[in-house]
Amino acid sequence: MGEFVQASYRSSAAILGVAFIVNISGSSGMAPLMILGAVPLYNIFAVIILTLEGNREEKGKIKKACRDIVKNPIIISIFLGFLYSLSSLPLPVFAHTTLNHIGKMATPLALICIGAGFEGRKAIKMIKPTLMASMIKLVIQPAVFLPFAIAMGFTGDKLVAAIIMLGSPTTPTCYIMSKNMGHQGVLSSSVVVMTTILSSLTITLQIFIVRYLGLI
Repeated sequence: MGEFVQASYRSSAAILGVAFIVNISGSSGMAPLMILGAVPLYNIFAVIILTLEGNREEKGKIKKACRDIVKNPIIISIFLGFLYSLSSLPLPVFAHTTLNHIGKMATPLALICIGAGFEGRKAIKMIKPTLMASMIKLVIQPAVFLPFAIAMGFTGDKLVAAIIMLGSPTTPTCYIMSKNMGHQGVLSSSVVVMTTILSSLTITLQIFIVRYLGLI
């Protein structure tokens, strides 16, 4: 259940999502604010869900969830990056180049890990929850929340950011986090693969609709 929930809502906004926005708008636009506002919350909720839905007999789950949140490397990285941006300290060229290369490698390496650990027979047995989670992630979430964003006056880059936040594929870190927290990871990897394949179609359709309506 924990894998299903996190795979149904966690977006790859920080990696694939930014690339989508740059290709659509020509610049990152609202992506940094989107990442800063939503990604930490997504990861906190994922840690809580995976902890509570892990070993049901384990005691002290609330304390363990709090510890896992504090130790979560993604949350720590975002917090440290935010503090550094506030400091206005210059970043050496070699550090910027190194971090840029590492950032480009993150998603391919995660997808390689998913491919290496992918178990076809187990994945086939979970085809129904995989399809359900993929449908929730790519179709139902945008269908439910995008009308609210439009009603609140979101247009242009803001609306594109909302579309990407809601409709981008499930992040590969779902699989990594699931495995690290004692889950099988089969459902997570299946949803990542499925949403990555289908998201190009669903996002294109969503962008077409809002552009047809003159909102971007």
